[in-house]
This record gives sequence, structure tokens and C-alpha cells, in this order.
Amino acid sequence: MPAKITDDELIKAFETIGSPAEIARIYGMDVSSLYSRRRLVEKKYGMTIESTAALGNRKHPTFISNDKRIAQHTVENGMVFIASDAHYWPGEPSLAHLAFVKLLKKYKPQTIVMNGDVFDGARTSRHDPLYRHATPTVKQEIDACKDRLYEVQNASKNAIKFWTIGNHDIRLFRYITTSAPEALEVSGIDIFDYFPGWNMCWRVDINDETIIKHRFKGGYHATHNNTLTSGRTIITGHLHQLKVTPFSDYNGRRWGVDTGTLAEPYGPQFGYTEANPVNWCSGFAVLTYKDGQLLPPELCEVIRGKAYFRGEQII
Repeated sequence: MPAKITDDELIKAFETIGSPAEIARIYGMDVSSLYSRRRLVEKKYGMTIESTAALGNRKHPTFISNDKRIAQHTVENGMVFIASDAHYWPGEPSLAHLAFVKLLKKYKPQTIVMNGDVFDGARTSRHDPLYRHATPTVKQEIDACKDRLYEVQNASKNAIKFWTIGNHDIRLFRYITTSAPEALEVSGIDIFDYFPGWNMCWRVDINDETIIKHRFKGGYHATHNNTLTSGRTIITGHLHQLKVTPFSDYNGRRWGVDTGTLAEPYGPQFGYTEANPVNWCSGFAVLTYKDGQLLPPELCEVIRGKAYFRGEQII
């Protein structure tokens, strides 16, 4: 493999290969270095270098505000797969993750949203260390996230991919900037620096009627209160409950959806529960749009060691 890439090779690679991960692999680079090099080349020649994947995304109008707050996205006909609270740790993937990947391969959705807390950040938490509980290093967690998200990306390569920011996802940034604020301008202190293939934002708005974000209201009735307060169909994670709550008024029919957790509810990431029962469920949500209209949201749910979707056992 060549150790370096020329300016012309870099420009051509983004135009022909498209995938930053694949370009980095071919040229023996890490992805963050590739993106740094691209910025230098863009500044040098006063141009914008876009990948074929990014150009292809224009078929589905998408706009992300400069401060990463809101992504405005359009889906006329197609599916949107939404998973949250993966809290990826090293080791074997969860059953829900395997089902997620398998259904992505089957349905090839237009859009994929990882709805927050992909990264766990066990060692960068503000909470006390867990009693007699070994936690992975930040590098081990980042590597696990890379492995799992590569599987997601590879399962539906043409999908537009969003990652809504979760409270765990910003643990690394908060930890470093609190402990060493002088490092604020250094690349690599933000978890998102390691995943350039994903569109990062606080919120995704689809067709001006559906909101996807990591969290809003809390408590058992969060899904009801979310859609009541927002006046929209709203998809959230954070509470790990996995459920769909319908709501109707003079504005019509809409839904509040909790996307559950892609992790195992009693996995090692959640040792802080002290082995108490939790009202959580492993799974994810699927949205289907027909002529721009959202149909009733669906869930893939893990029940007693098996994953089901539309009445079919997936795993």
C-alpha cells in the first residue's frame, strides 16, 4: 500500500471511491488524518471536495445547520431505521444489534439514525466508579464503536446516516475540556472526530412532521408527553423502554416512540442498576413513509432471547 496520497490522488479518490473509510484503508491512513488532509487541500486550492456518497445524498434533500443543531431531511417513499442507546463495549454484539444489521441488509433503507449514546464513556463519567466492576478504556470503547458502526454502514451502503448526539456521547469531550481546557482545540477530544462518515446533529426533522432526537421528556409517560408537548410525531431514546404511543387531536394522528436500547438491558454497561429490575427492552424502531406520509411506526423487539419484526423471528 502506498504510504502517502498526493493532492490529485486525494481529489480523485473522493470522486471515484467515495467512502472515506475505504480511501483511508487503501492509502494506509487513519480516517481522521484523511479528513485533516482533505481540509488542507480544500484550503490550498480554494475548493470543496465531496465524495460520491455525499453527492448522491442530494437526491434526498438534507440540510444540517452550521452549529449541528438540526438536520432537515426529506423522505418521500422509503424506510428509516432508528436505533439508540447501543452503549457499545468490547466483546460480542448484542442480539438487537445483530437483528438491526440483518434487517438493514434485507430492506436497504434510505436513512439510518443512531439516536444517541452509541458511545458509553464508562471511564469518563462524572459518576463514581462501579463497585468491583472492570470497565473498558476509552480506546477500547471507540474501537468497539468503529467495529459495530462499520457493520451498520456496510449493511446498507447507500443510506444517509445520522447520529443524534446523546448525553453519553459527549462524556469524552466534557471530561477532557473540564480536566484540561487548554486542549479544547486539539482534534480527537470529541468522539465524533472518529466517525466522519456520519452526519452529527442534535435533532433530525423529517418532512417537517417527524422529530428524531435522543431525549426530551422523562418518566414513564415520556412518549405521550413528548408528542403532546411537541405537537409532532417524535422519536426518542434515552429511557430504553421501546414502545409506541399513539395520540390524536384536531391536527390528526401522530406518535411518540421510544427506541429502546440496542444493548442488552442487563449487560455489563448497566452495572449501576445494582441488579434491580429495569423497565427496559432491547430493540429498535422502523419508520415507513408512503408519498411523504408516515405510516404507523414499527418495532423490532427482543423477547426471551429472540428478535422479532412483523411477526417474524429475525435472530
